[in-house]
Amino acid sequence: MPIKLVVKNPDRCIDCATCLFVCSRELTGVISVKHSAIRISRSGLGFKITVCSGCEEPDCASACPYEALKPRSGGGVELVNPEKCEKCENRPCLDACSLKALHWDDERRRPIICIECGVCAKFCPHDVLYYGEV
Repeated sequence: MPIKLVVKNPDRCIDCATCLFVCSRELTGVISVKHSAIRISRSGLGFKITVCSGCEEPDCASACPYEALKPRSGGGVELVNPEKCEKCENRPCLDACSLKALHWDDERRRPIICIECGVCAKFCPHDVLYYGEV
């Protein structure tokens, strides 16, 4: 069975941002909401948590005109040529993701991509996220 990150209990999210902070630290070494691969937004009386679903054939990778992204074995996508992102103006990878799970890092000029490490689920104090076999 594949190992994936899923939003297991969205109703338990209180927007404490713990997942955002540990994600950004793991990805960039910086603790910052804007450098996280996770997004939390208000939705009615609760919150909507947006995470990469680890597509088997990710549209974001096929949309990249510079071949900076490639599908990861087991699902998801990885950034293999980040320097190629620096010249990209239209950012088609962001638009191609139906979940809107890719975000742009203006400072580093590249997409912020979930690396499927599971650190967000490990540190979520409210059991909102699950990382494991699905």
